[in-house]
Parts: sequence; structure tokens; C-alpha cells
Amino acid sequence: MVRKAPQYLEGRLSRAATAGEYFEAELLEPAGLTRIEVDWPDDADLRFAQNTSGKWIISGTVHQAKLYEFIFRGTINNKDVAVNLRLPASPDPWTIWKDLPVDWTSLPYPKEDTDQAEVSGTLHMIAASRRGRSHAHKALPRDDDMRIYHDKATGWHIATVADGAGSVAFSRFGSQTAVETVITELPLLLAAHMPDMPATDMDQALHATLGAVVGKASDAIDDVALSAGRRLQEFSTTLLIGIARKTDAGYFFASISVGDGLIGLIADKQPPLMMSPDNGIFAGQTAFLRKEAFADDAALRARIHHCTVPDFTAFLLMTDGVSDPMFSSELAAENPDEWTALLDQIDRSSPDALCDWLHFKVKGEHDDRTIAIMTPSETAS
Repeated sequence: MVRKAPQYLEGRLSRAATAGEYFEAELLEPAGLTRIEVDWPDDADLRFAQNTSGKWIISGTVHQAKLYEFIFRGTINNKDVAVNLRLPASPDPWTIWKDLPVDWTSLPYPKEDTDQAEVSGTLHMIAASRRGRSHAHKALPRDDDMRIYHDKATGWHIATVADGAGSVAFSRFGSQTAVETVITELPLLLAAHMPDMPATDMDQALHATLGAVVGKASDAIDDVALSAGRRLQEFSTTLLIGIARKTDAGYFFASISVGDGLIGLIADKQPPLMMSPDNGIFAGQTAFLRKEAFADDAALRARIHHCTVPDFTAFLLMTDGVSDPMFSSELAAENPDEWTALLDQIDRSSPDALCDWLHFKVKGEHDDRTIAIMTPSETAS
């Protein structure tokens, strides 16, 4: 018996694909298929499978931005059919981003596109900062900054990150001035006011150290603006500071912050969040390092957090270029499991690796990214 030629039908999918990205789409037409056999193109890793509702789902990855067109064989009501299927694939959006150098011949306050550091004491510290894709695409500089420091004489470990406001001209130097002031002044303040641990009056000691250093950082930015003949707002930056020291009672941590981003401690039974972010009424709003941010003692003390824990896994500070894509909400930032999940995905094997990790892909998140991490030295890897 001569087998009849199959009926030719047009196929239709519920969505298109993006080159290089995994996707799933439902086969909308033709309906009623009970069998599918496909010879897939060489530059596509795809499969057809029926879900629990009996619908055919195509899934996998295509590797080129083009219109994929192929014919597959199938059966409908015991009759052979051949289905012409078109699958358009758009370019990988990440390949569209440009990485343009900054023209420093026309701009003051030059800054490298990336920075990284590693310091070991009783704790191990690693940090990295990276220009965001949105800045690289427009040949704009990195506005974030960071510093880490270990004072061998006192045992204090200091980490600080800052996010210069992207909407103003010289915020990159505001953030740099802030973190450099912290690393210059804070070790002296800690040696003077917290030489022994625990301090007799911890609240007063932290006020005299962390409270004082944010004031000094603010003053330093004031001086920069005055000497440059510029408005203070043009140097706007956030500032996050974390300190740690091993004591007879365990590990002591303290922090102070002005602006957004996050500071968190991963330790057993300890609430992770160690700051109250300054979020404005509108998306993207935050506070910047100004004297009015800590105009009185009550406002200043509310920004200081501290605790002592017998052991810990990690202490992290990050600008919002990291915290926004990694934590979906303030509630998520209060969840210890979310912090552990974040730490598990970070490559801390070296400063370069950490800087490379900051190039992670999250749709719609292209800001400068900066992170500093402290861990017990014996578990630093």
C-alpha cells in the first residue's frame, strides 16, 4: 500500500527566543498532535515534550540571532502531518552593550573602571568595585568606591563602600573622598575611643568613632567642593561603614550608613540586616552624606548598629548596584536564607574573581557595583 503524503500545516509558538538564553514556548498551532519528530538545526539545543496538560512545549537554547525555520513530522487523528515552524530569535541583549573608555582629557578626578583589594588579619577581607554597563555604554566613569583596612596594632578591621550619585557631575570624587577619609581617620578614632573590648559605654564609644568619622567624611567633601568652587551637591555620595574585631566574647561588629545599599551579617540566629536603608518616596531616591543626615545625636545614633556573636559566616557591605538585583524587597533583606544564597553564588577565590563576579547578568540592573566581604580567616575561601 502506498503511504499518503503528509498534510502540510503551519506551526505557531506562544513566544520567540533570545539567542543564548534558555526559553520555553507552547506550540499553539496545530492542535491535537499526538506525536512529534524533529531534526533540529545544528545551532540549536531544543526539544519538544508534552506537559501534564497534554500541551507540546518547546524548550532549550538557540545560539544565533536569526529566523529559525524547520519542518517537523507529527500525527493528528492518526494522520501524518508535516508542520512548518518558524522560530524568530532576537540578539542576546547583553551583546549590545558597549564598553567605551572614559575620555579623561576632558574630565577631572580620573578613576579606574574597576578596583579590587584583599587584606587578611584575624578576619579575611576582600572587596571589588566595577563600573556598571549603563556607564560603560555611555563612556561615563565609575561613581562607586570602596576601601578595606586592617589595623594590626588594635586588631580592628574596617570596610567601607560608597555610591556616588549618578545624576551629578563629580560624585565619583565624592565617593572616593568619603572612603579615603574613613580609612585615614577611623583607625585613629578607634584607637583613641575603643582600645579595649568590650568598651565600658559601647553606645558612647561608637558615637565617638563611627559617628565622628561620618562627620569627618562630610567635612572632607565640603572642603573639596569649596576648593573646587563647586556646589556641594555635585559631590553627592552614600556611605556605608563596617567594623569588626575578634574579642574574648566572640566577634564584635558595628556599622553606620547614610544612603541605600545593604550591610548584613550572616551568623547563626542573628538577624542579618545591620542598617536601615535611606529609601525615598520615589524609586531610586536615597539620602546622601550631608550634615543634615545626622543633624542631632538621636538621628546619628539611629544609624549605628552593633552586635557580638560567638561565630559568623560573613559580614557584607554592598552598594545598591548589588543589593537591588540580589534582594527583591526589604523583607528579603531581612531573611537570613537570602543572604546565605547570595554568599553561595559569589566567587571569593581572589579579588579578580570577585570583580568578574560583579559582571553578573540581571535584567534591568546595570548600575555600578561594589561589595566588601569579611569572613573568619580560617574559612576565607
